[in-house]
Amino acid sequence: MASEHAEQQLHPLSPLFVAAKTARAFVIPAILVLFASGGSPWAMWGATGARIWATIALVFVALISLLPYLIFRYTLAEEEMVIRDGIFTRTERHIPYARIQNIDLVQNPVHRAFNVALVRVETASGGKPEAVIRVLSLEAIERMRARVFAGRAGADTTRVEASTDEGAGSAARRAPRRLLLPLPTSELVKLGIASNKGMVVVGAVMGVFWQRQWEFDWIEQAQGYVGSGREWLSTLAGSPLVGTIAAVAAIVVVGVVLLRLFSIGWYIFHLHGFTLTRVGDELRAEYGLLNRISRTVPTPRIQVLQVMESPLHRVFGRQSVKLQTVGGGMEGEMDLQGQGGGKSESQWLAPMIESERVPDLFSAVHDGVDLRRVVWQPIAQRAWQRVFKVRVALGVMVTVLLALVVGPWALALIVPMTLGAYVHARLYVSHVAYSLAPWGLVFKSGWFNRTLKLVRYGKIQTVSQAESPFDRRNGMATVQIDTAGAGMQGHTIEIRYLDTAVAGDVARRLYEESSCRAFRW
Repeated sequence: MASEHAEQQLHPLSPLFVAAKTARAFVIPAILVLFASGGSPWAMWGATGARIWATIALVFVALISLLPYLIFRYTLAEEEMVIRDGIFTRTERHIPYARIQNIDLVQNPVHRAFNVALVRVETASGGKPEAVIRVLSLEAIERMRARVFAGRAGADTTRVEASTDEGAGSAARRAPRRLLLPLPTSELVKLGIASNKGMVVVGAVMGVFWQRQWEFDWIEQAQGYVGSGREWLSTLAGSPLVGTIAAVAAIVVVGVVLLRLFSIGWYIFHLHGFTLTRVGDELRAEYGLLNRISRTVPTPRIQVLQVMESPLHRVFGRQSVKLQTVGGGMEGEMDLQGQGGGKSESQWLAPMIESERVPDLFSAVHDGVDLRRVVWQPIAQRAWQRVFKVRVALGVMVTVLLALVVGPWALALIVPMTLGAYVHARLYVSHVAYSLAPWGLVFKSGWFNRTLKLVRYGKIQTVSQAESPFDRRNGMATVQIDTAGAGMQGHTIEIRYLDTAVAGDVARRLYEESSCRAFRW
């Protein structure tokens, strides 16, 4: 596996960015702890001691930041990327191009000022990235992308001669670039209104107040304002009960408005300037207000496409679309510094898009896919009875427990709960359907929050048919479909409440379609 290409190192400015990361991780928290502990650190150590410790900290940061630049090397070989790293324990990693899922970029304002970026290399292992390279020039990153994707294309067909970096870069630049989705700020505002990301901001604020308990007197002040408002509303309405109800309603309205404003701000900050383009077989998404993120996903690596639609989405005539690859699940994405280990955001294909444009987007991502020609098949219509019984049983249990706590009058809630369970059961069954299209499986579910999933036959890993005791009693079965990397998230698609004979036919068809197609990571 020897490489014919020379080893390459990090950008000369790399030590500065490593130093900033180290200072953020060690020096700044240490200073905050010193000041938060009360008193002056200079009084504790004296001026001479403070200078000594400051010098030691600076030397430590300088050494930590310089070592990766001196040691880290990578090579773009003919069929693999070779990375050499380590101070005391030297490591050498060989990453075949055929295994690389994504090459993603993260740029904060300082990165953009110097035309450099942090690079994440993800493989099918999932979780943490296979390599985090801090930092490379944009020109070097483009050469890396071109070399990796050219090598991967050769591995998927027949081995091709390794082209030069300049030749690969020229080929990448000659690839047609097609803009699939630009997302203006007005669409992000709609996304913020239709989503609940404001709770993330509220949680962060509450965490700060929890850490700063000495400032909790604001709660007493807020309670005083609420009490004054309730008294004023009671006087205005002429009834204490009406005033209390009006005060509660006002608090709810203000809370909802604030949550939506926080949600709008969250999406504008994280997804500002979102654009989705297709270059050859690659999808490239770029977004971010301060920290600019660039994701590259090869279309053959996509496992699942998922469409989500809340009631507020339907008000705007919009839907949200996510994608799942093996290297990055749908419930995670890189954080703003490009670190692995827990991801904070989902992989967006289209955060907000007009509902009528979704079929065109799917066709642009996967050639031959046409949602408009899908023929939907319903589940067993008698399934509403099972859903209804489960809902009623849960409602009765909750009502009885509530009656034991607040009084027998709570038993009257059984009537509206039963009606609600009936409506839910009927709507649930009427909105669940599947389709075995020529190119893959499509499944939709949900009547309040609606979802649609598309899995191509070539991405199906396992197909199983399951029957619970209740299924056997009702002559029903469940078909479960998994793709690569779906183990920790449950089944990719689970079609419940099918007649046993229908479930057998569906499982057999899925097995036959998936087994006759070559699987590609």
